[in-house]
Amino acid sequence: MKKGFTPRILISLLGTALILMGVTQIALGLVGETTTAIITSIRRVGGERTDGKPSRYNYDIGYTFTLPTGKTIDGFAKKIGDSVYLKPDGTSTMRVRYFGAFPYINFPDRDTGIGPGQLTLILAGGGLIYLINSTKQRHD
Repeated sequence: MKKGFTPRILISLLGTALILMGVTQIALGLVGETTTAIITSIRRVGGERTDGKPSRYNYDIGYTFTLPTGKTIDGFAKKIGDSVYLKPDGTSTMRVRYFGAFPYINFPDRDTGIGPGQLTLILAGGGLIYLINSTKQRHD
């Protein structure tokens, strides 16, 4: 096996995953079905963020929604928020988009459609693939 072959494959797979995630979020915004999910858990992860604004934290938000067939699907989202720590009361809701044919792929409505986050994922994935596989980088 050639030297550097395995890292090139792994980084290419990472780039492909980033592109797929961005494209999936855009597709959900265009053709996904919308429903209301009940927030089941909110958990603050790690300590205070080290970006420019003080008192900001990462939160994991768990939710569940019911399909028209009656089947229940669980999901999670990440959010950056302030220091106010909320506990779910079973009545808090959020809008979720999912694929009708495969509802396990779902995202909060705010994270779908064409936006800077999705385009950044696609560009970052494409950049990784290009940089790691460019002819200038190969020393075969």
